[in-house]
Amino acid sequence: MRSVLKVLLYAALVAACYWCGFSAYGDYSLLMSDDGDDLARRSRTRSAATTSAPPKGSTTNAPDVTLTATNSSAANPAAKELAALRQGRRVGGNYIRILFSTLGFGASITVLGFVAAQDFGRVLKFRFGKAVTYVDAKSERNDQFDRAQILAAKGKHAAALKLLQEILTRHPQHARSLLLGAEIHDKEMGDHAAAALHYERLLRLKLPAEQWGWTAIRLANIYSGKLGQPDAALDLMKRLATQHPDTPAGAKAIKRLAKISVAGIGSTNLD
Repeated sequence: MRSVLKVLLYAALVAACYWCGFSAYGDYSLLMSDDGDDLARRSRTRSAATTSAPPKGSTTNAPDVTLTATNSSAANPAAKELAALRQGRRVGGNYIRILFSTLGFGASITVLGFVAAQDFGRVLKFRFGKAVTYVDAKSERNDQFDRAQILAAKGKHAAALKLLQEILTRHPQHARSLLLGAEIHDKEMGDHAAAALHYERLLRLKLPAEQWGWTAIRLANIYSGKLGQPDAALDLMKRLATQHPDTPAGAKAIKRLAKISVAGIGSTNLD
C-alpha cells in the first residue's frame, strides 16, 4: 500500500511539473507572438501610409488615404479604446498566468527532488548533513556503537542494549558490542544469565590470546559466583590453563586450579 501511494505521489508531482511548465511556456509563446504581430501591424501601417502619400508638387485630385484612415480611426474612438483595454487585460492575464505557472513548477520540482532524494538516498545509504557522505556498513555500525556507549554512560541502559542488539543482528561477530552488552547485563541490569551468553559468544570468536583469557576469567566468575555453576567455571579455567598458559590470565587460572586441588571446588572464583 505504501509503495502504491509513493508511485501515485511521484506521478502527481511529475504531472504538476509538466502542466505548470507547459502552461508557462504556452503563455510566454503567446505573449511573444502577440508582440511580433503587433510589430508587424505597425510596420504594415507605416508602409501603407508612405505608399499612399502623393509626391511633392503633384496637383492630382486623388483622395488623401492617410487623412481618410485618420478620420476613420477618429470616428470610432470608443471602439479603439475598448480594443486597447481588451488587449491590455489579455496581456496582463498572460503575465499573471506565467507568474503562477512558474511558481507552481518551481514548487513541484522542489518537492519532487526532495522526495526522490529521501527515497534514493535511503537506498544508496547517503547521509545528508553539513556534507553529503557515503555511509558504508562498517561506518554505520561504528556510529551505532558510539551512540550505544553514550547512552550507557548516561544510564540509559535499555536503549543502549537495543542499539547493541541491532548491531549484533547484522554483525553477530562484533566483539565490542558483545563485550559492552555483557558488561551492561552483568553490572547494570543484573541479568547474569544474559551476560554469560554474551561472554560465551565472545569466546567462540577468534580473539587475541590475552583478551580471550580475561574474557574467560570474567565468565568463570559469573559461573561460580552469580549463577552458582562451579563445574562450568572449573571447565573454563582448565581450558584457559591449557590453551593460553603463557598469558597473565592463563597464569592466574593455573594458580587457581592448584588452590582448588587443595581446598576443593568451592574456591573457583578468580577475583
